[in-house]
Amino acid sequence: MMPPQQDISKDRLLRASQRNSLRITLQVFEERLRAAREWLDGRQESGSLYERKLDLPLRNRKRAERQIQKALQVIDQLRERFDLEVELENAASILRSEMSVSWANLLDVRAQRLGRYGKVHPDLSRLLDPAIDELAEIARGLAVDLEEP
Repeated sequence: MMPPQQDISKDRLLRASQRNSLRITLQVFEERLRAAREWLDGRQESGSLYERKLDLPLRNRKRAERQIQKALQVIDQLRERFDLEVELENAASILRSEMSVSWANLLDVRAQRLGRYGKVHPDLSRLLDPAIDELAEIARGLAVDLEEP
């Protein structure tokens, strides 16, 4: 629980850069808390190369849910106390940056680049690189398609 608020102007307590740092830190933590809550609520993921689910004993799950709820309440109190603005963010920018990172990561697994992990089989480039190049081009194209207007 937070201590009661005193009668001090919200604008005088934090400089603009301090307010921004506080808001960003709380936003990132809130995002992580909400993602954790999704996993606690039974979120599962699966793809061709992975499966994810959260395996926790019920006791731990319930305790985590209580802690998350408590943290979200404190964040909301801080938002109100310091008059922190809600960040309106276009998810396209997040997706665009993820696709750009994926493009670079894909280029790093072309046959020639895998040589840093040991000798590369002579046929690897022929069998791997065309598909990797295609995926990298798709990632690059998605990054372009996700440009904000």
